[in-house]
Amino acid sequence: MSGCDTTSSLFNCVKLKFVQTLKNNNDLLKVIEIFKNPDMTPEAVVDVGNRLLVALYGYPITTSDTPSLNNLCYKCYMKSPFNKSSNMASLHS
Repeated sequence: MSGCDTTSSLFNCVKLKFVQTLKNNNDLLKVIEIFKNPDMTPEAVVDVGNRLLVALYGYPITTSDTPSLNNLCYKCYMKSPFNKSSNMASLHS
């Protein structure tokens, strides 16, 4: 998930941010336990993966209001034109 930033689609999420997000969020640590369960459905694993990615970008992972990755990318895109230091390479397609 937090592989080399030069080849990762998580361009602005460095390894330290990945570790810090897990360290600072006990609820997220509980949620990602699903990755260790071989009996979980693919849909459940995708849902948890989405929550993890949303948390990496600084959004809360509440079950009722977790934004979709598409909405999150849109929010990041809408913020970027107003930020002089934005990096167009970090926008997802």
